[in-house]
Amino acid sequence: MILACGATPAFAQDQATPAKQAEAEPQGAARAPQAAAPAETPNAADIVVTGSRIVRSGYTAPTPTTVIGAEQIQSAAPASLADYVNELPALVGSTTPRVATTGASATVGANLYNLRALGANRTLVLLDGHRVAPSTLTGNIDAGLLPQALVERVDVVTGGASAAWGSDAVAGVVNYVLNKNFTGVMGNIQSGISGQGDVRTFKAELSAGAKFADGRGHILVSGEYHDDAAGDAVTSRDWFKSYKVVNNPAFVAGNGQPRMLLQSGVGLGVATDGGLITSTTTAGGVTASSGALVNTQFNGSGTPGPFRPGYKSGVLSFGGDAQDVSQIIRLASPVKGGTIYARASYDLTDTITAYGEFGYANVKSKIFARVYERDGNIAIKADNAYLDSSIKATMAANNLASFTLGKIFLDWGPSVGRNDREQFRYVGGLEGKFGAGWTWDIYGQHGETKFLNGDYSNNPITANFNNAVDAVVNPATNQIVCRSTLTNPTNGCVPYNVFGTSKSTPAALAYIYGTSLQNITIKQDVVSGSLHGEPFSSWAGPVSIALGGEWRRESYAATTTALDQTNAFFLGNFRPSNGNYNVKEGFFETVVPLLKDQPFFHAVDFNGAIRYTDYSLSGSVVSWKLGLTWDVDDQLRFRGTRSRDIRAPNLAELFQAGNNLNQTISDPVLNKSYSVQQYAAGNPNLVPEKADTTALGVVYRPHWFPGFAASVDYFNIKIDRAIYSNTAQAVINLCQGGNQQQCSFITRNAANQITFIQLLPLNIGGEGTKGVDFEASYRRSLSDIVRNWGGSLNLRMVGTYVAHRTVTIGGVTTEYAGQNANFDQNSQAVPSWRWLASATYDSNHVTATLTERFIGAGKINNAWVQGVDIDNNHVPAVFYTDLTLGFKIPEFGKGAQVYFAVQNLFDRDPPVAPIYGATGFLSTGTNAYLYDVIGRQFRAGVRFKL
Repeated sequence: MILACGATPAFAQDQATPAKQAEAEPQGAARAPQAAAPAETPNAADIVVTGSRIVRSGYTAPTPTTVIGAEQIQSAAPASLADYVNELPALVGSTTPRVATTGASATVGANLYNLRALGANRTLVLLDGHRVAPSTLTGNIDAGLLPQALVERVDVVTGGASAAWGSDAVAGVVNYVLNKNFTGVMGNIQSGISGQGDVRTFKAELSAGAKFADGRGHILVSGEYHDDAAGDAVTSRDWFKSYKVVNNPAFVAGNGQPRMLLQSGVGLGVATDGGLITSTTTAGGVTASSGALVNTQFNGSGTPGPFRPGYKSGVLSFGGDAQDVSQIIRLASPVKGGTIYARASYDLTDTITAYGEFGYANVKSKIFARVYERDGNIAIKADNAYLDSSIKATMAANNLASFTLGKIFLDWGPSVGRNDREQFRYVGGLEGKFGAGWTWDIYGQHGETKFLNGDYSNNPITANFNNAVDAVVNPATNQIVCRSTLTNPTNGCVPYNVFGTSKSTPAALAYIYGTSLQNITIKQDVVSGSLHGEPFSSWAGPVSIALGGEWRRESYAATTTALDQTNAFFLGNFRPSNGNYNVKEGFFETVVPLLKDQPFFHAVDFNGAIRYTDYSLSGSVVSWKLGLTWDVDDQLRFRGTRSRDIRAPNLAELFQAGNNLNQTISDPVLNKSYSVQQYAAGNPNLVPEKADTTALGVVYRPHWFPGFAASVDYFNIKIDRAIYSNTAQAVINLCQGGNQQQCSFITRNAANQITFIQLLPLNIGGEGTKGVDFEASYRRSLSDIVRNWGGSLNLRMVGTYVAHRTVTIGGVTTEYAGQNANFDQNSQAVPSWRWLASATYDSNHVTATLTERFIGAGKINNAWVQGVDIDNNHVPAVFYTDLTLGFKIPEFGKGAQVYFAVQNLFDRDPPVAPIYGATGFLSTGTNAYLYDVIGRQFRAGVRFKL
């Protein structure tokens, strides 16, 4: 992705707009209030950059903030604004429509920001400093539901900001700031496609604003539409080689061989598309996984033949005839939708303005989930009507009463579901000023998200499937029927031939398939007010304060089908649920100048903030921030903050009734892998997480090198009482390690086989991250060099080094920094180094940006030793090169431009970095949360402004 990001250390901006200022300054502390208007209107109102609520010209808050201006976004020509923001090195593991997974998840197709790899639910997303209704029950905000055409800048606060903005701002804040004063008309049309002819993108944007009533009023309307097509299956790319982590068949303790291998050509060893016999049972009840018929497979026509198992590793196999079920994974989920934003304001008096806002978004995405798969657990009896005669003869000769069949239903195709979101937002408020520089505002807001999740195609009702495959010959009619029909003639069962492929009949599938879905309505109501001013001055200047209060209510209700509630389906099995909580908050922030215009102390400011929060369910909590900025002179600034930040449990963690999913696990007690049901549910006894954040930084803008600026910021975030819901495999592993609380979530049958695992969120975790952000930039005019065209050159590098990213559960601490593959969750891959460098040339005629993106080398698992635990634990570094060109057409209006962009110019393939946890059998072999799985992409468009 091309990113010529504008980041700023927050200096007063008296001569430039926020976007222009962003171009010239390095990443830094939150840029405090700056004049938004150009020099000819010096009395224009100050603006607030998200790191602080203090409104004060020239003030620089100590909290690091990256500011991306509209001009930088336009020069990059991204397919979506979220694609652009996600290239910031501080964002790691964000969910996007291009993560190439088969997850049947409520987040498929969404854009969920993930700062510091601490999880999307610890990144607060705001619209003009206001909360918006959550897009999911986990409290996440889908950036695709936010208006984009009017975005003036995006503020990314890369540190704890709970004292300023409340819960969820543990990792930071992403704030979309709109140009609410826009007048005129502007538009943009863009289309794109990959070099392979898939992942087509299209978007159209149009905005118009005008004043009325002699300038006392202003009205603004903006809309956008986008249609992004699906990616092809991963088999369309030559980098797909079915890489997975498997056990080494040659390993014996002490023989010098590694325990595991990073192996290509890996698939399932317990199922094939035509069917695979995995075990047999005699008439006397003796079950065997070897002997007659075991490892017999059926070809497409249903004819039996030998299956070469190769080397087996749990449910996986390689070096034989294994088929990779991950071959059906799509490279991108299709997403279609649009937004409408409208705003009207009117000056009731010279000091009081009333305003109202309306927002609407409708986004629909498809879920390409797993194909139906049965890992050697389809029971086939000797009298099955569709059995090949040779199989029947062998069963009779060996006194076999039944066998188990494993089958991948590739001929059915993947289950295709949908995530449809419709969001409404209504805001009304008053703002004004009085006295000597005092300002106030009060507003009310109602937001509502209607969300349909599920509605999967090819989703069997398990009981119906089992009935349909148990086909026999009715002795009375000599017709093939379901065995269940013999005793229940009106049950509607239609027999199904499970041997081979493409044997389905419409009638059989109509009986087997069902519809699993849930409808969720999430509501958010907010009433908020604040006051800003400078009550008095100290010896070093005016003391500024901001104070206010907020009341917020979050609620939801989820409905499902009757069959969902009986765990009837392969996918879905949702539960009806509802819940609500409310929160009351009060906050106070101040800036106190301590020194001014002294030797070595050009300016020293103290920034303090405190917020008291009272949750209706989990009680009260206090968040705070202490910060200091020290300008040695007008070239060198030091800054630092210490803060207590919080995250309250979200609606899903508190109330969700849960849903059942079939999950493949590895059972260390029985030493085998098999599928179990897992059930995830909420826990109303949760309490808020608490985090301690430390940030220290320096900004340097030397006189001796005009146009150059650099900043370095150290960050350290430690989370206590982290809310954590283990995966099914993690519950098993912790239980095996002696954690009796986790053992209580596991149910085993008389044969000691796991039949059920409950996943319950608990305040049992500790998480942390530590590292350094850095940026350097250089900007200069080229008028003296390129005489005819002139213009300017802007060079920039932005990067993040992560020294530690740890998770502690049950007393066990795991280090993820420097690990570039995921175990089960996308936040478990945290490269040590990420940076991007860009060079932009801009003139009155043309603009061009060349960007280099870098993801450092790492390991598949930090705990593994290469040569001991695995043969290859290395993930190589990756460079991606992007190019954009824009040709300005002033004859068609200010800002008119035709532009072209090429992403991943050299078509760099992603490195091998497979998922290796419980879902490892579904891994594409790389990590699409980090790497580009699509390849070279082209985009072109035209924009104008009148």
